[in-house]
Amino acid sequence: MALVLAAAAIALFLAAALSDAFSRRIPNPVSIALALLGLARIGVGLAGGEGMLTAALDLGAAVAVFSLAAVAFRYGLLGGGDVKLLAAGTLWLGAAALGPYIVTTVLAGGLMAVVFIFWHLVKPVSLRRRQPSLPYAVAIAAGGILTTAGAFWV
Repeated sequence: MALVLAAAAIALFLAAALSDAFSRRIPNPVSIALALLGLARIGVGLAGGEGMLTAALDLGAAVAVFSLAAVAFRYGLLGGGDVKLLAAGTLWLGAAALGPYIVTTVLAGGLMAVVFIFWHLVKPVSLRRRQPSLPYAVAIAAGGILTTAGAFWV
């Protein structure tokens, strides 16, 4: 069961990344489905004997990430879809995996930023019409996928 949920979560992270990369939008149903997978994971954990404290910590971590990301949205640092995806990913992965998820996401975002800046500097001036921005769901998805996959490799 856990492997099926993980495969579905990875597919949703990929869908969010591809959508953001090509259309600069993350569909709400993708984030909602990922959050529902997180709730299913919590339910399976409770049924399997995990305590209520673990479930409460997982829910609390998702609320905390959503709150902090909403502040970042307020100041124009993240898009609304990124906020929802980041929180849904936290709900999916849980409090225990929050550190690796955030670190991997930030590292992927930093790597994207370096590549993005380099690309922006070398492309012709005629192609520099719009204000550039990063499709940060790609970094969030990388963090989510690698953290999800890491749970099964270790």
